[in-house]
Amino acid sequence: MKSKILYILLAVVAIAIGCKKTDFSNESNGEALGGFAITAPSNNAMIVLNSATPNNKLTFTWSAAKPGVSTAPTYKFVAALKTGSIDAPIIELASDANGTSTTLTLTHKQLDDALKAKSIADGIKTDLIWAVKATNGDVTITTSPALNIAITRMGDGVSNFLLYGPVSSSTPVVINPNSTTDFLNFKWQKSFAGVAANATKYVIKFVAKGGDFSSPLFTYTSANSGLDSALAIGYKNISDKLTAAGFTDQATPVALQWTVEATSGNFKKTADYVNDLVITREVKMFLVGGDTPAGWTAESALQMIPDASNPGTFYIYVKLTAGSGGFKFLNQQQWPGGSLNAADWGMKPGSPGDAVVDGESNIETYGASGVYRITFDQKNLKYYVQADHGRMGAVGGATAAGWDPPTIFPSQALGFVNTNKFLGLVSLTSGQEWKLIDGNAWGNGSISGSRDYGKGATAGSMLEANESNFAHTGTTGLKRIIWDGTDIKNLKYSVTDGSVFLVGNATAGGWDNSASNNALPAMTYEGNGKWTVTANLTVGEFKFIVTKGSWDFDYGGSAGKISNGGANLAITTAGNYTVKIDEYNQTYTVTKN
Repeated sequence: MKSKILYILLAVVAIAIGCKKTDFSNESNGEALGGFAITAPSNNAMIVLNSATPNNKLTFTWSAAKPGVSTAPTYKFVAALKTGSIDAPIIELASDANGTSTTLTLTHKQLDDALKAKSIADGIKTDLIWAVKATNGDVTITTSPALNIAITRMGDGVSNFLLYGPVSSSTPVVINPNSTTDFLNFKWQKSFAGVAANATKYVIKFVAKGGDFSSPLFTYTSANSGLDSALAIGYKNISDKLTAAGFTDQATPVALQWTVEATSGNFKKTADYVNDLVITREVKMFLVGGDTPAGWTAESALQMIPDASNPGTFYIYVKLTAGSGGFKFLNQQQWPGGSLNAADWGMKPGSPGDAVVDGESNIETYGASGVYRITFDQKNLKYYVQADHGRMGAVGGATAAGWDPPTIFPSQALGFVNTNKFLGLVSLTSGQEWKLIDGNAWGNGSISGSRDYGKGATAGSMLEANESNFAHTGTTGLKRIIWDGTDIKNLKYSVTDGSVFLVGNATAGGWDNSASNNALPAMTYEGNGKWTVTANLTVGEFKFIVTKGSWDFDYGGSAGKISNGGANLAITTAGNYTVKIDEYNQTYTVTKN
């Protein structure tokens, strides 16, 4: 009998061990239900209901509560006053899809109506706690702990709105930091107030890119005392704001972001998007003075080239006539005291090479008349007037001098044509590379050192920084090389054949400039930019071309001066003529023999 009882006990224990308990956190005599948790919004969320956008949606989400066998749960959103208990909610709302969804979607108005039904006044912030209840009929469980949420009922409000311009871009907007007559125009979509009596007003906010708009660098109230959805901001004004915000180096681009904050009564809302805005304060610099081609007329002052490698530094290649009163630097083509807020710099008295903006002297101590490279370092208040850099020459494997700068002058030199322009006739070897340089040594990185130039990103463009060598792919022989900095923002170079022909109905070849027209009179190169030809000319007109088959580069002119694209030259009496041009001095003569 004893062994039989022991056998029965062992069987019971085995059955108990072999039955694994289902993993549910909540059970009853009926269906079980697994635990679940809230996913959004997070604890301590703050929601401000907007009377101007009553149909905007709010979403509450949570994970699913796992049913024990077959009965799927239904859910309710419950909220109570923070001072109360979640078991005594003031709001109970079934989730989406008649309570079967793990999401509750409410419009601002629906949530506002729910609070209003509990006698919470318009515009009042209410601190609540909230949770989600799940039930399958047998078991009811609640997410824990209850989360804090602050909801402000509808009162004032503003509708959503968009920024129009300036459009978001990483391309710098170039402004003149001294101009009070130029403006940057900001525009945005009008926002409508939820309470009509409280008109919407706007403030433009600026931050450094990635910054916090709650602590902007600077702000502007829009036009019409904040009521207009636009504002024109003067270049000087925005530059002064940047300086006050710590961006004192005007030569360095500033990456900003901007948005607009709309306010109606106590309600504030920013635009739907944030726009990028990069501002470059283009400090222009000009040369003026009796020793310069501009004279002392500020409106004719010569604009200097900005140094791409040294922001805040400017230079110019120019012919100076010593003894005519010297020169100064201007940041506008206007003398100080005018509407452009101009400033001028000259020599610090008794200290050549040092510049000052007040109490300055004209810069007159530099040497004899000639071509100079003048450099002004505005940031460090230094200037350089250098005859040994007032020139340009070809250097490289394509030239006879090779890559040895000390040997290129004068054999590989270009002639000075006019301010910021050189032209030279130099022999180049096909398949080799070369560059242009303004000194007899490679630059050492200093502002006063040599500058060398190479090819830019596009054909014909020229750079001093981040450049590549020029590649000569044409035929070996004499070539016309032009260094052209007359457009200070777009340095250019060109290489054409080292030849000149007469073309026109006054010549035997007529106006046919094709490569096969051997009747076009060819000029002979005499060196130093000078060409000559003797030919029979008839009554009519002619001009000079440098390459047969192309009108891209031709000389015309009048009164003894030639220019690219100039007027046709007239022959009024037929006969034998000697025609000469000087490309370096841009002159011509037509003499009847």
